[in-house]
Amino acid sequence: MAKALLGISPGTRVVGLAVIQKGVLVEWKVKTFKEMWSGNKRRAILGTIDRICEYHCIQVLALKKIDPLKSSPQLDRLVTSILKRAKCNGIKVRQYSLSDLDYDLQTGKKQNKGELSEQVANKHPEVRKEYLQEQNNRKEYYTKMFEAIAMAEQYRE
Repeated sequence: MAKALLGISPGTRVVGLAVIQKGVLVEWKVKTFKEMWSGNKRRAILGTIDRICEYHCIQVLALKKIDPLKSSPQLDRLVTSILKRAKCNGIKVRQYSLSDLDYDLQTGKKQNKGELSEQVANKHPEVRKEYLQEQNNRKEYYTKMFEAIAMAEQYRE
């Protein structure tokens, strides 16, 4: 039986989430948490992840590794909490950095987030609308969702 995978691109304000079941992308979203950082906000983010895990019977969590230079104590605590919850619930966890991903350019140049988003959208026509919308946004919004999809796809047994 194919595993239900949850890809997560974590953040303290915006979290990208994607679920792949039997090789099919079945859920994808960006969840925004606007309030100031607090224990309640951390619990709200974890609650969102818990609900998705329970609904889809998630067996594997593919989590984006956070660059230590771009992290914060709050983000570090959030990631630690995600890892602890997964372990308590018997969910396997794999962490990937963006450089670990199979998505790459034929040019040999380092890939940027916009190119990753484009490649994910080309592979999954169901997210093409979000990709096109992102092209018109002044600030990145869907990038974390595209990262989460790529994280979930990266898992291999």
